[in-house]
Amino acid sequence: MDPIITPRLRLVAATATLTQLEIEHLPQFFKQLRVEPAPDWPSDNLRDVLPFFRDQLAGNASLVGWLSWYWILDESDGAKLVGGGGFKGAPSDGMVEIGYEVRAACRGKGYATEAVGAQVAWAMSHPDVLRVIAETHIDNAASMGVLKKLGFRPVGPGSEHELLRFERRTDRDVDVDTFSQPS
Repeated sequence: MDPIITPRLRLVAATATLTQLEIEHLPQFFKQLRVEPAPDWPSDNLRDVLPFFRDQLAGNASLVGWLSWYWILDESDGAKLVGGGGFKGAPSDGMVEIGYEVRAACRGKGYATEAVGAQVAWAMSHPDVLRVIAETHIDNAASMGVLKKLGFRPVGPGSEHELLRFERRTDRDVDVDTFSQPS
C-alpha cells in the first residue's frame, strides 16, 4: 500500500513484516522505515497490542491500512517517527474506530491533527465507511482538541470509565433518528 503523504508527514501502513520487526528487532524496524531509532518506541500501550496486529495482518493482508500506521517526519537531516495511529479493524456496520499517540518529544506541533486528519480522510474515502469514532480520556484536552479541530463531536461516554466518545460522520451518512415518520 502506498503511504499517505501530508504537508509534513509520510504515513506508512503497518504490515505483518513491519509489525514482527517492531516486536522482535527494533533496529531493523527503524531501518525498514528509514527513520532514526526512537528509544521511547513502541510505548507500553502499543507494545501490548502489537502481537494482535501482527497476527491479524499475517492472517489477512486486506487489513493493511485498517490497523496501525506509522507517522514519519521527513526532514533534510533525516527522518523520525513522531507517532502512530490506526483503526480497530476494517469497517463494521459503516463504522471504524481510530486511536493514536504522539511521542512525548513530538507533542504540541500539530502532528496528530495532520496525521489523524489524513487517516480519517483515507477511511472516509471508502464507501463502506459512514462514520469514524474515537475515544479519549476525560483529562486529555490535547486529544479532544485534535478531534474537535477535525470535525468530531462528542456523543457521550466511552466504552470504559473516564473515556469520552467522539464521532465524525460522512456526508453519505443519514441519521434516521432525526427524521419523523409520517402519521
